[in-house]
Amino acid sequence: MLTVQRMEPEYLVYPQSTSSPVEWIPELMQNCAVCGDRVNSCRLGCPACLGCIVFFRRSVIHSSKYRCLRDGNCLINFEFRSSCRSCRLQKCYHAGMKPSAVKRRDCLGPRRPSPSYSDPPILSPEADVQLIDRLIRIQNRQFEEHKRQSVSSPRRADTSDINKMFKWSINNSIEWASQFDPFQKLTNESQKVVLSEYGFAFLLIDQAFRTVSEKANGIWLLQNGTFLHPDYNYGQNGRVQESDYQCTRSHFEFVKSLQIAIQKPFEAINIDIFEIAALKSLLLVSPTYPKTNIFSEYQERMTSLKSKCCTELLEYLSVNYYETHVERFGTLILILGEIRTMVKALYNQTKMSDLFNSSRFDPYVRSFILS
Repeated sequence: MLTVQRMEPEYLVYPQSTSSPVEWIPELMQNCAVCGDRVNSCRLGCPACLGCIVFFRRSVIHSSKYRCLRDGNCLINFEFRSSCRSCRLQKCYHAGMKPSAVKRRDCLGPRRPSPSYSDPPILSPEADVQLIDRLIRIQNRQFEEHKRQSVSSPRRADTSDINKMFKWSINNSIEWASQFDPFQKLTNESQKVVLSEYGFAFLLIDQAFRTVSEKANGIWLLQNGTFLHPDYNYGQNGRVQESDYQCTRSHFEFVKSLQIAIQKPFEAINIDIFEIAALKSLLLVSPTYPKTNIFSEYQERMTSLKSKCCTELLEYLSVNYYETHVERFGTLILILGEIRTMVKALYNQTKMSDLFNSSRFDPYVRSFILS
């Protein structure tokens, strides 16, 4: 039976008068005065969603100066709120947002000490931090843990390494998925079905990002620093035993496909930490799982979360890659399809490769492969 630690989703709002979480505060059940999205707070002077609160706060703190390319007549609503920062900021002022209400917390110091790695992976519900920004904290800690447990020098991965990487990715993806309330509400059986695809996509993204970050040449790096090479026998110590032709051929095609389908696109755009976190989030909220309609009871919430992730990604790209943000967004969406394709290829490897022989994996890992 799958054990998932129940964590309160980060984007829920907690009332001041009680310690019990509620989905939304009743008196704020209205539309954002800027874009029409669901209201999160009135603390800046008018009813506003989390996205507009964060946008206004950053603009005030950094004294941002924006320029409109359409004479200040841009439509600002939920769908197009990121299309023009100048018009969005002006609409924030017109709606009643006050710069004096912005709290510059950095000048006052953090609200609480940073948690140690032994603390439960629950993030504080600070209302002005966006979802992907919160998830990046989890991602950075997971990456640091991977580095800490890496091999001292690169070597060819063996079956025990493959098994360990599956286990790491399953556990890491459980922690990640538990930040989304629809996943928490699923039965353990349904959670396992989700993770049978999502956990392996998580594995491929982490491995591709490490491969690109460390500029590995001709090899595919696993999270612990071991590697796969297209040549099945490359890096084997001692006398190399004759391998089955079909096995070596399949291994070659699999590793080359990983390099072409995921590594090369990551390298081409020099993918960054935020975009990696966005890919992981979008894979969860836009599922293609074997069990149809697995999130049917929470479809509206899943659609809202998908829209939120896309909006935050577009906002990030428009700030950091202004000239190419539309094309870059499209490239990232296309990469999602390639990752899903390679998840299927990874499953095929567990049926024909000695390295990925699932009968030699832990029962825990096998249970996800067979679910």
